[in-house]
Amino acid sequence: MPRTKRQWISQKCGAFHITSKIAGNSTRLTYDEKEYFLRLLERLTKGFFVKLHSFCIMDNHFHILATGLELDAQHASKEELLQRYKLMFGKESEPPPGYYDNSGQIIPDQDGGIERLRERLGSVSRFVQELKQTFSHWYNNRHNLHGYVWGGRFKGVLVYHGEAQLICSSYIDLNPVRAGIVKLPEDYRWSSMGMRMRSPTRASKLLKPLSIVDALEKSEDELSGLPLIRVTDRLYGSEWYRQFVYVSGGIKREGKAHIPQKTVEEVLLYNHHFGIIGRLRYRVKNFSESIAIGSFSSICKFQETANRKYIRPRSFLDSYWSYTTRVLRL
Repeated sequence: MPRTKRQWISQKCGAFHITSKIAGNSTRLTYDEKEYFLRLLERLTKGFFVKLHSFCIMDNHFHILATGLELDAQHASKEELLQRYKLMFGKESEPPPGYYDNSGQIIPDQDGGIERLRERLGSVSRFVQELKQTFSHWYNNRHNLHGYVWGGRFKGVLVYHGEAQLICSSYIDLNPVRAGIVKLPEDYRWSSMGMRMRSPTRASKLLKPLSIVDALEKSEDELSGLPLIRVTDRLYGSEWYRQFVYVSGGIKREGKAHIPQKTVEEVLLYNHHFGIIGRLRYRVKNFSESIAIGSFSSICKFQETANRKYIRPRSFLDSYWSYTTRVLRL
């Protein structure tokens, strides 16, 4: 059967939680291979119209939370498109002026391939495809292998604006802790938390982290009304997010490691006032098994737009404003 076309929503709606796993059960990425994957991620984000919020490169899989900037791509000039392409592939590189037919001959486009390039750089799907294919080619050359490196297509979960993105980002950064690889999330080298705490300058070039105002969808005045909350520049930095991740990581999950409570208390200043403990106590498997997470109306609209069977959205993390659906497959 032919593959179904992936359905992506506008940058106005939310982000994408993207995961993909290495083929087979025995292959594990080495230090150098994770380093290359990270450098490749940095290079491709310079060219594609994506806003990377968080990531984690594990031994046999990776997580990415990113927003596709499709609208920015649609309005980008020819000069910007070519500049982005050169940032990825070198100053002397030029995008294909058309497409290749079955005989390998190039069929030139009337505009020299600009609109084709626009579509390519504005697609989150193409971004992940480029990331995986480039890594696969490098990995196979390194090990003198042939064939697939990744186990099938990547999976993308739609995460609508708001609290769901904040929790998903925390879930991603806690992967090494839950797996028992490190004690603290910033101790892991190949994650957004590790990069933000260990190499802030490098992180500022790669990551566009969520601000607490955006994540909780509250105005600064509303946040000021919460107990012991002061709206300062700190709300837009990395410290508040680190506290949120620590609170999340301190919640015990069966069969998973957690951050010791004493350590959580050392970094906890105000996060408990947001009431996240109760919501995070539930399983977060929705981020790997769902296809969309957001408000009730968002999920209803998504199902309607996709022209699929309607099933009532289910409450997500026991909150009154986050819902999820597993009806569709991407």
